[in-house]
Amino acid sequence: MKLWSESFSDGSPISSEFAFGKIDATTHVAQSANRNPQLAWRDVPSGTRSFALIVHDPDAPSRGDDVNQVGREIATDLPRVSFIHWVLIDIPATVREIEAGSHADGVAVHGKPGPAAAQGWRHGINDFTGWFGQDPAMAGQYFGYDGPCPPWNDALVHRYVFTLYALDIERLALEGTFGAAEVQKAITGHVLAEARLTGTYTLNPALRALEGRSNGEFHQVSCDALDYLEIACMGRYKLHLELLGGEAAVGLAQDIRDHGHAEYLVLGTHEGEVEVRLDHIRALTPLTPGARFGHVALR
Repeated sequence: MKLWSESFSDGSPISSEFAFGKIDATTHVAQSANRNPQLAWRDVPSGTRSFALIVHDPDAPSRGDDVNQVGREIATDLPRVSFIHWVLIDIPATVREIEAGSHADGVAVHGKPGPAAAQGWRHGINDFTGWFGQDPAMAGQYFGYDGPCPPWNDALVHRYVFTLYALDIERLALEGTFGAAEVQKAITGHVLAEARLTGTYTLNPALRALEGRSNGEFHQVSCDALDYLEIACMGRYKLHLELLGGEAAVGLAQDIRDHGHAEYLVLGTHEGEVEVRLDHIRALTPLTPGARFGHVALR
């Protein structure tokens, strides 16, 4: 089974559009758009009767002493624990996609309602429930998706692992409020296949600067076919390329790769990485709303 996203590519940074928190120059952190990313899958095994989805951050600090404290830094060698961001079960076997923003679109103070979700699906609680437990302004049961919001002073870039399970049962034997631990126990012995997709996120300005092309800066390249090409936020924007010979390619712009004899634009697709020689590009069209290009000059 294969899992992918048009919102981010495997191993690449996740946009703040899909995060709970974003960098703020004054307060360090501000609430972000908090939309769930788009997900899609294929190669589903025979006998699948439903799907379950769990999203977790395996890099959450095991201690909170230094979390978001001015003048302190959370060391990379601090032991880490899992933080659950999304639990979704009873996804029908006929479904192959979750649209961006369909289960979360903004921060819900005190949490989104649950466990019932649209179309008979069910949401579990995520770990923001415990995180905000002692904060009267935010406390509540947080069902469904709430995106990345790692400590702004963490020296480690956090990973966010999306795991989809194909199950041989239509409805999990869970009632009332449940979390990831209960789901993991309920699916034991029922998993036909699983697939993973991992994105990264940081609120540490120093680490964000090191992300280079993925932090909103423009990346410029030169080649025979293009005077120069500048693409903002590699790994975020879906492109349609018209190639010499009448062929076409569609995917997320991930990187510019130099093989010595030529430079290639790397596209992320549901089939994996595709490399397109820059001097074979005749035209380029962004398919993602809001895509930013500093300049595209085609000869």
